[in-house]
Amino acid sequence: IDGLYRTQDSLDGATAVILGGTGPVGQRIARLFLGMKENISVRLASRSIDKAAAVCKSLKRFTERDAHPFASADLDHLIDGADLVLSAGAAGVQLLPASAWQSSSVKVLIDLNAVPPAGIEGVEINDKAKDRDGRLCWGALGVGGTKMKIHRHAVESLFEANDKVIDAEECLAIGRSL
Repeated sequence: IDGLYRTQDSLDGATAVILGGTGPVGQRIARLFLGMKENISVRLASRSIDKAAAVCKSLKRFTERDAHPFASADLDHLIDGADLVLSAGAAGVQLLPASAWQSSSVKVLIDLNAVPPAGIEGVEINDKAKDRDGRLCWGALGVGGTKMKIHRHAVESLFEANDKVIDAEECLAIGRSL
């Protein structure tokens, strides 16, 4: 998300593609994007369009905004006009070849896959705001440093009150405060 802030004034109106969006991590990311005050359009991709549609429908219990289901096989249509592509698919599965994103208008690439091959070809595991062909890229370990800071602050905050509950939205708020 920070990469989009660097490439445009606001996230408002940005389009985010979540590859492997029907898994637990992809669903959580979609829910966070849809719940943000910025009007982020979410395209949720899966190998099965039916599964993507079912997850998009289930996200309605968290937000009034819609995620849009896509079949991951339709890559050209999926990433056309997207600002950010995030890969949250299974470990060791490439979901986006470099040739697809290099010929697109995508500004930010985030690959949460730490097992070769990369989920997004060309994004390295240690990338942290690394410029690759004019795109800001984050790999799993580049994201991991921020994730660990959020976890530390979340655990510390649990000692502030006995009834404290930390959900995904609270973790996002902690991350924004850092």
